[in-house]
Amino acid sequence: MRCISLIATAVVMPMAVLWTMLLFPQKTALAYEVTSRYATIIYHDQAALKKFNRTLYMGRLSSRMPKQGVDTIEDEVAAKINFIVEKTMAVLDMQPPNLRFSLVIHPGTRQVQQDFKKLYKIDVNYIAFYSPSENRIFFSANNARLRVVAHEIGHVVVQNYFVISPPQHIHEVLAQYAETHITD
Repeated sequence: MRCISLIATAVVMPMAVLWTMLLFPQKTALAYEVTSRYATIIYHDQAALKKFNRTLYMGRLSSRMPKQGVDTIEDEVAAKINFIVEKTMAVLDMQPPNLRFSLVIHPGTRQVQQDFKKLYKIDVNYIAFYSPSENRIFFSANNARLRVVAHEIGHVVVQNYFVISPPQHIHEVLAQYAETHITD
């Protein structure tokens, strides 16, 4: 687990600015991240990660998940995401090479909808969405059901598999197929 500042990531700051930030800390948006085989999982607090993990019930698939090396809640979430990615790739029969994406876990749907509005300038009532331009999925922790997660990961797999992305309605059909067949 690593703590990052969402405001200052990937920005090279002059030393004076850095010292000012250290001496006079401001309220900055902090997030934590966990890296899995396929995803960088970003979450705002431990409560959101725990809620996401509880909501992401794997059902009978949990017997097929690896148990070794799963010691913390972060490990468990990473293992679930890896498993769902691999299962989704098998369901869609698509194996994108070097698949990497990021996944943001918000405490609630309001934050997901705010991110969508920030990116696309449209009000929506989504509980989750995938942004192809960011190669990032946005989830609300309280809506992280297996089928929802598989659907959004389906979008990731499709987007990263094709050299030229298929039309939106084809994307949606393939993501729905992944969602429907995730428990097969």
